Amino acid sequence: MVDIGPIDYNSIVTKAEKAGYDLNGPYTRLDEANLIEPGNVESLEKRFKIDYRASRVELYYNLNTYLEFKKDENKQTLVTLYNYSHHNDAGAITPQMPSMFPDDSWMLKTLGMSLELNETDSEEFLKKLKTEAPDQKGFVSLATNENVDFPAIYAYLNQSSTKTVTGPDTWNEDKYEDKFYRNNKKIGYVRFVIPETTISRIHNSNKYNIYVSSSGLIRLNIAMPAGSAGKEIPEEEYRTVFREMFENLGLPVEKVDEIELNYSPSIW
Repeated sequence: MVDIGPIDYNSIVTKAEKAGYDLNGPYTRLDEANLIEPGNVESLEKRFKIDYRASRVELYYNLNTYLEFKKDENKQTLVTLYNYSHHNDAGAITPQMPSMFPDDSWMLKTLGMSLELNETDSEEFLKKLKTEAPDQKGFVSLATNENVDFPAIYAYLNQSSTKTVTGPDTWNEDKYEDKFYRNNKKIGYVRFVIPETTISRIHNSNKYNIYVSSSGLIRLNIAMPAGSAGKEIPEEEYRTVFREMFENLGLPVEKVDEIELNYSPSIW
């Protein structure tokens, strides 16, 4: 992978479509996805360089209990309270006591800040949330038309934390996450999504893939067809194909020579 710096992501996607290349990826364009609008957070705008969203936000009461905010399929805000102390060792949900709900004071403060609610509306929302979970089985969700006040949440997490861990998602290096801790206890989590896609073309039965993110990260790989074990593609051939793709996409062609492709038979 190589960082080529600021790019015009939307222009690259448009050129890929005009060139007849295949595009795939979960968030080719953010305006088509149900994600949390981040508002204006200067540090994140500098970090991601271009448009970005948050896919979910978690605010922790303790290790096992947290509120999660994300968008549902109807573009409403889905608020979910999780309490994993209400699960047994096998993962089954159990109606353990004490109650799954944190202190009302924490819930009211967190709901008010996160959804920009006044005291009365926060109390009403908490009441509805409790009504949705009469058996208190470990988690409860409630959809609302209220928007997430992301700048307020992010400011709170930064001000309240003593340590922040940022970087690629533990399970998916193409996604980004922030983990917030206070005195080594987790208090918050944010997962970000930036525009990204994989652009592909077939050449001599081999599939050439260029992963592109709006932040300027580029990764190349080649998928060879079944039965290709032991076969090799001359370096000049595959670099020529990638150079042509880079030129058609408006990417700096010279960067192709800076990217190493580790080769093993039938796997690139």
